[in-house]
Amino acid sequence: MKSRKVMKSKKSCSIQPHTCAYIPAELLTQILAILPVKTLVRFRCVCKSWRSIIDDPVFVLMHLKLNNFNSSKLVSLEDLGAGGYSGCSLTIRNANTFRKTGCVFKSSERYYDLLGRCDSLLLMIHPNTDEMRLINASIRKSLLLAHCPILPPCFGFGPEFIFGFAQLSQDYKIIAISFERIERVEPRQTRVAVYTLSDQQWAIRDNGLNIDWLTFDRICGPYYVCDGAAHWLGNEVGHGGNRRPSYLVSLDFDTEIFTFSELPDELDAKDSSRSLFLLGESLAILCVSGKSTSIWVLEKNSGKRDWSLWFSGRSSTEGLNLFYRSMQIIRRVLYYEGDGGYIVYGKQSYNIATGQVRLLGKSMSRDVEFEKYSESLVLCNGYETEDMTSSPFVLNK
Repeated sequence: MKSRKVMKSKKSCSIQPHTCAYIPAELLTQILAILPVKTLVRFRCVCKSWRSIIDDPVFVLMHLKLNNFNSSKLVSLEDLGAGGYSGCSLTIRNANTFRKTGCVFKSSERYYDLLGRCDSLLLMIHPNTDEMRLINASIRKSLLLAHCPILPPCFGFGPEFIFGFAQLSQDYKIIAISFERIERVEPRQTRVAVYTLSDQQWAIRDNGLNIDWLTFDRICGPYYVCDGAAHWLGNEVGHGGNRRPSYLVSLDFDTEIFTFSELPDELDAKDSSRSLFLLGESLAILCVSGKSTSIWVLEKNSGKRDWSLWFSGRSSTEGLNLFYRSMQIIRRVLYYEGDGGYIVYGKQSYNIATGQVRLLGKSMSRDVEFEKYSESLVLCNGYETEDMTSSPFVLNK
């Protein structure tokens, strides 16, 4: 009897592999595409056919579109040196409570600046050595980039690093722009280099993107990536004047061409702040004055882009102080839908419905930057990456 049970058990187990053979490849791909990244990393070890599907660049992009953002998580880069830039940590936090749920890396001796985010990739630089890395926080992988050929020039400004995704070429790009000057004032030349993830190399652009240093100097605040382009708010006056944003500056990652467009006329109110941010997958502008709070969204209508009013409500003195009087501090603005919708600005949040400002996470560092958390398989295969648990980042856990 015992031997029969063993035989029956073996027979039932032998049927299972055959059942997988009847799943069409298209259906298997669709099933895998909706699974979490950690599960897919394990499933790469199941068999060669599953690994070939998961490692296919087409599948990587398909999975990214279906699992664009995890709305319950945020990524935070925290300065551990109390403003001294002696160390930092990159952590995963709950978007509602801001409690830490995971740590990507922690270093007590090295500090990194966050230059930009596109999808699940973070572009970071070590300011003392100019060491640049792309980090995928969801799979804990880090890619050390080739040294940028554009060095900070004497009497210049830059380089500015702009990171995003070119939709036509289906490739991640880093555009570095450096502006040199004569005797700190007169424009001399513009130097441009472009890094593509597919080639993992920098290429010098001789045309300099056809933009002069004064135009770029008028760009204020951080950039935001949307629809295959990087976007900034631009101002009318260059040095020493009114730096109120008055137009939208965009840089297309495929064509590498700058374009300019007007902002809504309704934003002309004095004593108001203007902050660019992403509302879902659309560009939006937050305007906070002493009387009201408004959010304008850039929408596409028959090929044209028009600004439309998405939200209008009352403001508060706290909100005005947070954005208007803190404009000299360049911080990214992050929108989150929880609790009716609020804006994360530095270590504080602003509830757009009530105008209430509150401090986030008392245990966090004073200097912290938040980004949306996204999962993808980019850098999982085909690159000489480092595991974040053993890379030079982790010097002191």
